[in-house]
Amino acid sequence: MNNYPHQAWYIACTSQELKQNTPIQRTINHIPLVIFRSQNHQIIAFLDKCPHRHIPLSSGYIHNQHLVCPYHGWEFDNHGICQQQPGNICYQNQPKHNLTKYPAIELYHHIWIYLTPEITPPTAPYQLPHINQPGFSTFYWKMTSQATLENIAENFLDATHTHFVHRGLIRKPQKRQEVTVKITRSQQFVEAIYLGEQQISGLIYQILAPGCHQVTSIGRFILPSIAQLEYQTNRPDYRLFISLILTPIKDNLTQGYIFVTFRWGLPNWLGKLIARPLFILAAQQDQKILNLQASNMQQFPPQNFVITEIDIIKPHIDYLLKSSLNPSPTPNHHLDINWEKTIKIML
Repeated sequence: MNNYPHQAWYIACTSQELKQNTPIQRTINHIPLVIFRSQNHQIIAFLDKCPHRHIPLSSGYIHNQHLVCPYHGWEFDNHGICQQQPGNICYQNQPKHNLTKYPAIELYHHIWIYLTPEITPPTAPYQLPHINQPGFSTFYWKMTSQATLENIAENFLDATHTHFVHRGLIRKPQKRQEVTVKITRSQQFVEAIYLGEQQISGLIYQILAPGCHQVTSIGRFILPSIAQLEYQTNRPDYRLFISLILTPIKDNLTQGYIFVTFRWGLPNWLGKLIARPLFILAAQQDQKILNLQASNMQQFPPQNFVITEIDIIKPHIDYLLKSSLNPSPTPNHHLDINWEKTIKIML
């Protein structure tokens, strides 16, 4: 069973999926949750289990601002306190009657859950760069993959597969260029900066960034589950951020929420109209190769991957995730750089 940090925010669903006074179930890292929007629009999340007979409360309903179990009618308020046990004349609440509550908020049109219950989270969810900033526009969608979080993150950030999986769409194999890659890692993230690529050879770049040169591509993995691509050129009015926020559901099942934030020197509505189908096509190509990988890995356990010099991101993703589950007792600032290297590759 895969395991990921619980001291972290994960996206459970889009805001549109969560209707008022209608409980739904979402699973994050093997933890089933019941989530609903209260009458005053507060986001409520509990462990999806009635303490009485373990019925999933997501199959229940909301009555008089209480979540009602469909089996014996136990009623729970928005704090998870059991307020009613129908038929029990002498009922007095005890802690064992109550629900386990998880912190939940609504941000960027999505519902976020902090996976450690009954606490005040020490941090807010990750702040997406330039979102809601004047001059920038954002569009988003979601996709489900039958793959692990770390394999999806590596695929998203790996530049060397783009010549083949996205042949012609992102890069062309016959038009490689020598680039310098600067890799840095802290306790919280790894970043690879690709320098020296004059132009990206694929169709997406030709359509969305015509006439732009001196491309700097940046790939980041940020704990616990954020993969991000940033593109800069010689024109400051062209900027692109693609943030993939991953939610592990169960073994080999991961939900990805993709946010594309950009400005491109022309009306952004036109950029969105052109870019969205191209980016979704690229995501579908990745989804296909990831599903092939996941299916074949079931026949060849364990995962004894061969790691080479140009497998730039994968070892660091694995290291960060493993370290996050077994943090060092020695306090260090999370943003301090503790590993760096520069290499050259043909991209």
